[in-house]
Amino acid sequence: MKHPDYNLKIVLLAAGKSERFNGIKVLAKLQQQETSMTLLEHALQQLFLALKTLNISNKNIRVATGRYHQQISELLDDPNLLDYCEAAHLGLGHTIAQSVNNLLNDHKCISHIMITLADQVALNADDYSLLIKQSLALPDKLVCAKAGEELMPPAIFPYTYFTELAQLKGDKGAKPILYNNKDKLETVSIAHAEKDIDTQQDLLDWHNNNDGIL
Repeated sequence: MKHPDYNLKIVLLAAGKSERFNGIKVLAKLQQQETSMTLLEHALQQLFLALKTLNISNKNIRVATGRYHQQISELLDDPNLLDYCEAAHLGLGHTIAQSVNNLLNDHKCISHIMITLADQVALNADDYSLLIKQSLALPDKLVCAKAGEELMPPAIFPYTYFTELAQLKGDKGAKPILYNNKDKLETVSIAHAEKDIDTQQDLLDWHNNNDGIL
């Protein structure tokens, strides 16, 4: 599936301070076994699978890091994959803005940027593929997941919204852009988008309900 005018880059957000989690959340184990992959590795695996299905290079993914850049770099050991955001401590908006600016400085022909979260533990390759296929079909539209009545990440932004992304600040992420442009928004129903990990209890509940399934 080749679309020469469609050049997607993906920002996988892993720059949070994990204050509610009381640990490095994105490096927590997906399952209770010591050999299990981490939340971050799982998110990357599913993104890689989705991109492979759509014949898009996995080099189009960047992992935005912050406080725990060193620990994450020791796990992934691929400097080309990582994007350290020194402003991450100022909030999610700053992280997204810096990641987008870094992408635009490095690549001149980007048409779309997906913003997704490493702690959305239930998302799988099919979910990511559905979003990208919708964006491919309607390239001028914003595309995001919808769970119930809630607009959720992952979200794909065409180039016309890059300036807004690059100017985000503070703790607010990119959701206001989605809500302020509902007339230009296409949603994809993805129940998995609703599940994320914020606390140790969230992770324990996930382990209890999913160990041995993934």
